[in-house]
Amino acid sequence: MDKMEQFQAVGKEIDQWLEQIMQEPDVAQLNPAQQQDLATIIDSFVEIAVVGLGKQPEQWDDQLVGEVMFSRFVVLLEKDDQTQKLYDLIPFALKKLFGYLGAQKKLPNASHLTDWVNINAKGLQSLYNPKFDDFYRDLVAAMRREGIDVKDHQAVDDFTKLYLKQHPQAGIELYTDQD
Repeated sequence: MDKMEQFQAVGKEIDQWLEQIMQEPDVAQLNPAQQQDLATIIDSFVEIAVVGLGKQPEQWDDQLVGEVMFSRFVVLLEKDDQTQKLYDLIPFALKKLFGYLGAQKKLPNASHLTDWVNINAKGLQSLYNPKFDDFYRDLVAAMRREGIDVKDHQAVDDFTKLYLKQHPQAGIELYTDQD
């Protein structure tokens, strides 16, 4: 099966999952825009995990969820999908997906992943922040210029610390409200 066929097969499976999830009472009571955002979150997450990273639900763990959400999710979303309302729904959407897949016996560690979402909910809801986006874009560009292997977590940590020492104002501005 080539990538396009895999993408289409995953799309059909996601549609089936979403059809069931949308019938759950707490999802059915959401307004249409919230339901669309929930579908966008679930669809994007599953496409990244299954098609992009080649991991089926039974292979998902907290490291994969973190990689999908904190490294790839924002990049995949269309600009008009990047709203705070969508980001506020991320923990709810992921917990609905994990709960559904757990009940279907497709995700053996569903409760562990739900706990991970609960622990990381605030970070997930603040994934898209234009100030952070600009900062990380600059940081990644600096890493590329210096030849840092972004897969080497220690090298990334060390470089980030050095970068913040060399650019203290950039770090301060991330946490300063402009209002």
